[in-house]
Amino acid sequence: MDMSIFARFGFLKRAAFDNDEERGSFLSRRHGALSNDTHPTVWIKWLLVVSCSMNLLLFFTTQSRHSTLSSQVLYSPAQDAVRYKIQKFHRGFGEDKTIYQGAPSPEVDEAWKALYDSIGIIRIPRSEAERLPNQTYPFIGDSGYYIAELAVFHQLHCLNAIRIGLARAYYEKVFNLSDFDPLEGSYGRDHLSHCLDALREAVMCASDISVITWKWNSKAQKSLGHGDIVHSCRSFEDIRDWSARHKATLKFDNTVFVENDLMIPEF
Repeated sequence: MDMSIFARFGFLKRAAFDNDEERGSFLSRRHGALSNDTHPTVWIKWLLVVSCSMNLLLFFTTQSRHSTLSSQVLYSPAQDAVRYKIQKFHRGFGEDKTIYQGAPSPEVDEAWKALYDSIGIIRIPRSEAERLPNQTYPFIGDSGYYIAELAVFHQLHCLNAIRIGLARAYYEKVFNLSDFDPLEGSYGRDHLSHCLDALREAVMCASDISVITWKWNSKAQKSLGHGDIVHSCRSFEDIRDWSARHKATLKFDNTVFVENDLMIPEF
């Protein structure tokens, strides 16, 4: 028998065995590579999906919240004048009082008047009046301009009226008695009632969320609330300066009718 046949057969068997080993080794290596590579990749992919989903959810939630908030913030022509500052309040007791708390006197009266009395009515152009949430009235003889007043100055006027009403015995000698008429007087019951509730609404509208703190008072031997805390405030000085620059130059005659074509739906 030709031994070369066996030799060739043996070679083929070895070749087949070698091929099987290589194939098995290759499959083993490939399976190992897949095993070593697939699991971390899957976890990373899932983590990326979860992370992206959470980020998208946070983005749309924030956008929705901002959209809701912006839709509730009404336009004011003075909004560009708003600046914020940190301000510490006074306690209002003992030596920590302001001039606005002083007993009635010409000096105290002047301090109060300086807050708002020189401002009064302001004028705004039609382009700004059209953006207001409520319709306002045009000026007579000042074409294209409309009457306005920032609420803070009306609130200060009301607060001062209540102060004067509380010191009637003093101010009856300063003002006319008719000013204290219960129904018609500037410092009468009806006007002061209006002012009191206007200030209630203003305080509730602003809803200051600054935190009043408690401290131990060794003299009183108990902890007491302290109002002399810091607040985040709109700069009153900046708003007052803005109003002064927009102060009406013409006297407003509220007895004259003017056709008003400013079409704004009333709240």
